[in-house]
Amino acid sequence: MTNKTTSIQIQHEKKHLHLTPANLYMYQGFQVIEAYHQEHAECYYLFFYKASYLTGKSTSKIKRKSQLSNILQKGIRFSPEHPLLAYLLNHNRIHTFPSLTPLWERIQKKYSPLEASNILTIFDNYMKKEKITKVMKEFALQYRREGQLLHTYQLLRLITDIYPANKWAQEMSKNLQYQTYQSLYTSHASTLLSKDPLYVEKYCYEHLEHDDSKDLLLQLMQKEGRKMEQFSLYTHLLITSKNDEHTCYKQMIANLPHDFTTDEKVDLLSYILRKRATHHEGLYHDLLGLLKKSNRYEDLLILLTKNKALITEKDLPYVQEALLQVKWIENSDWLSELTFHFDEDVTTKQVQILFQTFVPNLLQIKGLDYTEQWIAPYCARYPGIPILMKIKKMAALKDDPDQMYALGELYYEFKQLSEAVECFNWELELDPSNTGSIKWLSKLYLEMGMVEESKSYQYMLRDGS
Repeated sequence: MTNKTTSIQIQHEKKHLHLTPANLYMYQGFQVIEAYHQEHAECYYLFFYKASYLTGKSTSKIKRKSQLSNILQKGIRFSPEHPLLAYLLNHNRIHTFPSLTPLWERIQKKYSPLEASNILTIFDNYMKKEKITKVMKEFALQYRREGQLLHTYQLLRLITDIYPANKWAQEMSKNLQYQTYQSLYTSHASTLLSKDPLYVEKYCYEHLEHDDSKDLLLQLMQKEGRKMEQFSLYTHLLITSKNDEHTCYKQMIANLPHDFTTDEKVDLLSYILRKRATHHEGLYHDLLGLLKKSNRYEDLLILLTKNKALITEKDLPYVQEALLQVKWIENSDWLSELTFHFDEDVTTKQVQILFQTFVPNLLQIKGLDYTEQWIAPYCARYPGIPILMKIKKMAALKDDPDQMYALGELYYEFKQLSEAVECFNWELELDPSNTGSIKWLSKLYLEMGMVEESKSYQYMLRDGS
């Protein structure tokens, strides 16, 4: 749940690059990682298509009407801790930036001319558009020679959609032999799911504010087995949509793959929860259960105390277990700054039980002065809680030399043995004949494993009797 800093190691032009991701974009089948080398001195973009790595490019300038500019402006933006980034990096070999010539050869072998053409357009920031449209024109003419008129028309549409100023594609698409296919595209996009999924995806992204476009895009990703893109879209919808989010969440959970690990589920749900403006009860409690199941008690406490929702009676067992299991010494800095915002259904008795675990640890780590300040707001709301009253009493006694005996007893109740020893030593200095202090010191040193010191105070008792 805590943010993880990811570094991408690239060997490029005899240089070893350490790239730090800043943003991740997803749009119309493409994923683009924006990363920087040497504290934002150099910007690089890493390109993926349907979660498969293409290449990366050093980018000092972005052309205004390029596909990259379009993706950065219209695409879904995720921060680097989104699980999609880890997925892209872990499921691809990303060690170099392949040059465009060998990359283009591989693209043509793997994809149809239509899809290959679409992929090529992503690089129009780095090569002339005329060169790209020339390749697309050759593919269209090849399709026409082979009598594949639907594919010819699809390529013509692709050219005019991306490069509307291309006159050749404009004129060619008006040809009478393509009128039959033109009518197909006047129907709802769902009718073209099998015939032209590329068009359907582009259409859905451009109309993502409509529920039917969201559903159709999710359906397309499901059909093509693009699970991680599908979940990324779900996260976007759950973060931004206000309508029917319960159904959307249920669909996402139902579609989680069987091999999805608990940590992967935690990363997915925690990202959504952090980015949402409002609380989501179902997601919140699913995440609590997953964190408890995987013994991630630090993350469990962070979720319970730094979440937008109040701690309810249902949450208390999670809080209690986390406080019992968390490693205080290793996490003392942030644990000491925790605050608990309880719902009205949480009783004073329940708060007392919780604080019996938390307050003694806080006292041991941060001392009495800090603990007194920490409990102040809770004393106002829960004035009768015994453990808070004891801390207040200790704070009142600490500056009175005549009350060291009583303060030592209270420290002992909190198992703060060293502080108790200090108090009884102080008391003994003021009153050397006080056998009570001597008995306490003998007892405390024995419990601390300091046998010789304990015996010396036993001798003092015998000598004084």
